[in-house]
Amino acid sequence: MALDPVLRAIVTICILVFSAKVLGEVFSWRKIPSVLGELLAGVLLGPFALGSLIVVNGTSLIQINDIVRAFGEIGGILILFVAGLEMTFRDFRKVGVAGFVIGTVGVIVPFIMGYWLSLALGFGTITALVVGAALVATSISITAVVLQELNQSRKVESRMMISAAVVDDVLGLAILGVIVSFISTSTPITALNVVVIISTSLALWLAMTVFAAIVLPKIINLTSKGSEATVEAAATASCFGASALAAALGLSPIVGAFAAGMAVASSKTIEKIRDYTKKISVIFSPVFFGLAGAQFDVRSFISSDWFFYAFFAALVIVAIISKLIGCGIPAAFFLKDRSKGIKVGVGMISRGEVGLIVAGVAISADAITRSTYAAILGMIMITTVLAPILLRRAYDKEPPEDALTTKEDEANAPDYIPTYPL
Repeated sequence: MALDPVLRAIVTICILVFSAKVLGEVFSWRKIPSVLGELLAGVLLGPFALGSLIVVNGTSLIQINDIVRAFGEIGGILILFVAGLEMTFRDFRKVGVAGFVIGTVGVIVPFIMGYWLSLALGFGTITALVVGAALVATSISITAVVLQELNQSRKVESRMMISAAVVDDVLGLAILGVIVSFISTSTPITALNVVVIISTSLALWLAMTVFAAIVLPKIINLTSKGSEATVEAAATASCFGASALAAALGLSPIVGAFAAGMAVASSKTIEKIRDYTKKISVIFSPVFFGLAGAQFDVRSFISSDWFFYAFFAALVIVAIISKLIGCGIPAAFFLKDRSKGIKVGVGMISRGEVGLIVAGVAISADAITRSTYAAILGMIMITTVLAPILLRRAYDKEPPEDALTTKEDEANAPDYIPTYPL
């Protein structure tokens, strides 16, 4: 007799959460980003690998059904909500002209290069848009941790990386909203429609963010007069309420979650809310990354098709070069130092959460093939590992930074460092 779908989902989630956290901790001990461990756990235990060997009553015990996918979607929403909690709307406005220009160019160049690479290799427009979007956003949390370990986080180029990454993430989320719009609707894909949807998405996101920044902190502060559980419930409602509103407006739910996080970050009880979200992320975040890994077909990398390997290699090269050009050159211009510009470009190479979410949304909607998904996921893994290594080498010949900083450095520095749940 086959296992009940609910029971199978419970078992699958249990295995994914436990194995992802254990392997993530092992990677963390080895000073490797823990998200890679969570991804690897999903790959190993997914239905395309060892998961297919765990059989009960003739059926695989680990199976990705709608219930597991729902948990994964909730995980994606919470990841972006927690990311938003690390910066207020006021922080976002403080990034300055240099951060805005570097972040914007660092989005445009990878998107265009990824889009045209895909078209040149014969992929369709939707696939090209997904590939371009997956190349956009930087996983700055990895870079921030490396900079702290190297005692270089106070340098002006380090602060510029973090400032640019804020803009980078917001624009990346807007592009994700565009991709979701094209995947979920029958909107014809033209240059005009792309511009209209990006402009509309940004306008809606900004309007929702401003509205949330005005309303949500007041609600959270009002509930703070009650018990701690009331504050936690209000924060949860803010997250999922904003996600639902974003979906109703035609945007991705995670865009709403990110806006809600930035709004709630201005409340008086932000530290309690951060502690609370870290606890619930222990369950949902590993499910998201584990599920992303579980949908990775290892057999896609064992192929006699030379075209797949050519596309994968080209994608990795474009991922590296596009950030060095898009972020490194503008940074060198603003800093008037080529060496510092290169460090900014190197620090922005790693891809992470948004890229995984873009690929996850696309594969779940059957917008891309499993081989394309495998190439994108492989690119994310390689850049995530490569960026810290290259950044360490870039700073190897420099002495640790002194505790004192110049007035110029202080003036250009944001007063926060995003720490995503990696």
